[in-house]
Amino acid sequence: MLKVEGGERKAQITARHTALEVGRGICTGLLDLIYPPHCLVCGEAGDDYLCAECVESIIFIEPPYCRKCGIPCESFYCETCKEREFAFECACSVGLFEGVLRETIHVLKYDCSIVMAEPLANLMARSFVDTRLGPKIDVVIPVPIHRKRMLERGFNQSVELARLFCERLSLPLELGVLRKPRETRHQVDLPHDLRATNVAGAFSVCNGGNLAGRNVLLIDDVITTGSTLDEAARTLRASGAGSVYAYTLARSV
Repeated sequence: MLKVEGGERKAQITARHTALEVGRGICTGLLDLIYPPHCLVCGEAGDDYLCAECVESIIFIEPPYCRKCGIPCESFYCETCKEREFAFECACSVGLFEGVLRETIHVLKYDCSIVMAEPLANLMARSFVDTRLGPKIDVVIPVPIHRKRMLERGFNQSVELARLFCERLSLPLELGVLRKPRETRHQVDLPHDLRATNVAGAFSVCNGGNLAGRNVLLIDDVITTGSTLDEAARTLRASGAGSVYAYTLARSV
């Protein structure tokens, strides 16, 4: 009986998600007819909310970079990773968290312009091949946010990026497995040495049996100290996940 109820619940969630996506697509289509797309960074009219000229100004991360946390550096491991152990195998990022890329993420998160998720997810999908992580991944999981922040913003930017990223690359996406039941302070408001303490114990796993032995790709928008991704990876591994890798849109330096 419990399995039936669980199956019905999952079907309801799937149906609700599908309905939301259909509604979102209709609304976006109508808005595009009334207000043709324009770049939300420079304001130029075009076919997308992030124009080609702005994309060209992004500083994409290329080797050499730290093989653990992804920060640009000349050595195999950066000075931090030589002394610190992370629960994730490695973290890779599309570009540096500055200039246009920083502005686009702020537009997405703080201006609540969810349409920016699509061009940003396209960047993530396009750059992912260079990470060579594809064959290692069994499932993709976005980093969750607390329900209070979800109510304030209306969406989780990491979920939106992960959903579109997975659609582009036909990767399996798991939503609701990793949760954040404990509210934490904004990491950006804290000095680097307090960020790990801030997120300690903040995450939990629901239906951990689905993770047994599976290699996970964690998706988030920005990595700075790696504390959030580290705690999320630690929680997943404690629930039976195999190796955990991290992929973010931007890398703060």
